Amino acid sequence: MPYIDLIQQRVRLEDVVATGTIVRLESTGEDWDVERALLTLGAQQFDDEAAEYEYLTAEQVDLISFDRGRIWPQRQWYLGYLALLAQIKQQLAHCPPHRLMNHPDDIAIMFDKRRTHAALSQQHISVPRALPIVNSYSELLTVMKETGIRRVFVKLAHGSSASGVLAYQMGGANNDKHKATTTVEMVHTKGQAQLYNSLRVRAYHAQRDIAGIIDALCRHRVHVEEWVPKAGIAGRTFDLRVLVIGGSAKHTVVRMSRGPMTNLHLANVRGDAEAVRARMGEHHWQAAQRTCERAAACFKNSLYIGIDLLIGTDFRQHAVLEANAFGDLLPRLLYEGKDTYEEEIGSLMHGAPA
Repeated sequence: MPYIDLIQQRVRLEDVVATGTIVRLESTGEDWDVERALLTLGAQQFDDEAAEYEYLTAEQVDLISFDRGRIWPQRQWYLGYLALLAQIKQQLAHCPPHRLMNHPDDIAIMFDKRRTHAALSQQHISVPRALPIVNSYSELLTVMKETGIRRVFVKLAHGSSASGVLAYQMGGANNDKHKATTTVEMVHTKGQAQLYNSLRVRAYHAQRDIAGIIDALCRHRVHVEEWVPKAGIAGRTFDLRVLVIGGSAKHTVVRMSRGPMTNLHLANVRGDAEAVRARMGEHHWQAAQRTCERAAACFKNSLYIGIDLLIGTDFRQHAVLEANAFGDLLPRLLYEGKDTYEEEIGSLMHGAPA
């Protein structure tokens, strides 16, 4: 069922969900009509945060058109998405008995990196250290100096797939050397700064440029955490995407990169999971798998969660970087002869909670 039909109330879930139906919520994807509808919906919501994030009025949303890669107001988009998830939850409550693969409440948390980090921390799951909330580059500099942290990741709190991610580091004896690596490009149009996502990873060294991008990102709401060094193998650093299904770690992808971002759509490559396993040793490999299962258990009403796991440079320590509600798109990857979707259906049929 297209999301746009739900948002525009052309159809209700009660009309299509029958007894025994398996309900799977998908990502909204890159559907411009849905994105604009969520921005309109977000314009109608109340934001309980005091920060002045970037917003468009419903009338302004009506006037915008598709602009490839453009980062539209992310906090507003998220508020609209929350309203959609609440609508789905409410309608499902009136449907006949069915099986739900991923729960709207869990999805809502996973699309807020601050809430996800807090949920994992509360369960004593290893995560990179989060910095205090910042709303500008100057505030970021202040907290970095206060904490002594010189390398951080600045992430859009409601972003995904490396959207709006920036790796920033200060160096030099007086912290006078700066570098930001990011997928973000800033374009000035008619005196206004506009952000775009790009498949090309850029490096910025001028502090003025870095400040401008971080200030612009902060207007969308950001989560900032310490940049923890990753292990390397075969000349590249890497992390793991571990798919947890029905409470058990299953498919594992090694994502290898020559830069800070490991997302495979950024021209990065898959590595050899067995080589990483051998390098870590079975004890530490199994400990990492158990951590992924504990992280997924924070979202107990969802059948599957994609966990992004950092492996430390000693191949022993590890930390959870992300929890992905739609992290099961892992083509050509099998676990005990089954792809991700076959494993999910099998787990669901054998009584995994959903």
